[in-house]
Amino acid sequence: MVNTVQVGPFEVADVSRDQLQRALVAQLLRTDAPVRVFALHVGGLNKARDPQFVSTLNRAEWLYADGASVVLLARAAGAKNIQRAPTTDLAHVVIDALADALGREVRIALVGGPPGLAEKAAGRLEQLHRARVVVAQNGYQDAWVSTVRELGRAHPDVVFIGLGMPAEARWVSEHLKELPPSLVMTCGGWFGFLAGQESRAPAVVQRHGLEWLWRLMQSPRLGFRYAAGLGTTVRVLVSTLRRRWSGAS
Repeated sequence: MVNTVQVGPFEVADVSRDQLQRALVAQLLRTDAPVRVFALHVGGLNKARDPQFVSTLNRAEWLYADGASVVLLARAAGAKNIQRAPTTDLAHVVIDALADALGREVRIALVGGPPGLAEKAAGRLEQLHRARVVVAQNGYQDAWVSTVRELGRAHPDVVFIGLGMPAEARWVSEHLKELPPSLVMTCGGWFGFLAGQESRAPAVVQRHGLEWLWRLMQSPRLGFRYAAGLGTTVRVLVSTLRRRWSGAS
């Protein structure tokens, strides 16, 4: 049973990065069904008033804290163990841990991004890890029948869906019954990082939870998202503290 903490309307796993990585590997080894692994960051928090989106995320087997704002709110709500687990880091450690546990190459599927991006990301993953990319498909498709069938035939251990939130969570929900037994992880713009289109923030920036600022410098178009996220974070923080204070009185 996963311990969770309420972050606004979302039920987020109250786990450290290491606990999350170990739990995902253990679950894959015993699963006979797809395991939904969704990341929650400021983009998701901004959609906290969308009941369908909230329900989609809360039905996942794992909803973890990708963003610093999620960690802040979780701790305000009483989380004991939670740590930020950026997907750009988590995905790599999960692949390595799976390779050790399985004793073979990890079979990976990549779905998302413009044409050609998934293939570039695939090449980089195979350089970095004991892994083989068995599916690499772009995210600009009018119909998904052939891609979903390809995923079923390829028997991947991990399926990374990089369509951006909320589209990637909705995609997983819509195709869940057709997906193979695997970890199905949403990953936003991770393929772009793998392909070298974006760079990670320096370690000191990451440690202080300011990676969003680095991304904003590279992609000013994210400004509205982060501005909205600040308002959302303050609103949820106030309601969280009021709830805790009223419960303690």
